[in-house]
Amino acid sequence: MLRAKREVIDHFSQLRLKNPSSLRFLRHLAETPELLERVSFVLERDFLPNTLVVAEEGSALAGFELQLGAHQREEVSIVNGHLVRQLHRGCAMLVRDPLEAIDALQHLRGRLYVMLAFAGEIPAWYRAVAEPNPAMPVRTDQRRRLEAALQDIVRDQVDMVLLAISLRQQIEEQLEAKDRDAFARTAPLYNAVRQHCLWDL
Repeated sequence: MLRAKREVIDHFSQLRLKNPSSLRFLRHLAETPELLERVSFVLERDFLPNTLVVAEEGSALAGFELQLGAHQREEVSIVNGHLVRQLHRGCAMLVRDPLEAIDALQHLRGRLYVMLAFAGEIPAWYRAVAEPNPAMPVRTDQRRRLEAALQDIVRDQVDMVLLAISLRQQIEEQLEAKDRDAFARTAPLYNAVRQHCLWDL
């Protein structure tokens, strides 16, 4: 297993790195078996506590970033009728200098999750060793369908509420104008919309 990890580091070290000092760190990692044993390569670092990102030049991610004692929470909110997920990530220690990271990792006894970030397509040699993120639930087709259905329900409900507000305003204007015919047409529609709303109006 150590041999496979060293091969991945060797492959990645041949690329042009966003932070050139990362090369020295990668060599240190490959030559330190007790640390390399505790390394897991991953495709994403979400919700993982001790993570390292090393990026190829051209990648959108930071060139080098070590986060120790990281914590992350997910917040879901409704914006314009759509479910929006936001991840908020913090950490006990953040190191962006590869040489400082060598010292910072001397006392780490837990697992280190390493994410190598590529400028383009993730190569097969990296996918072959990358492990599934243990902190993330497996996303099944059923869960994706459920999330899509929930988004549709929320969108429909927001539309219903907006329609109810509009109809209520029309009713108030019709009452003020004492327009019985218009009121007789609008009031039943307003009541029907209210019955289909999950929120009290």
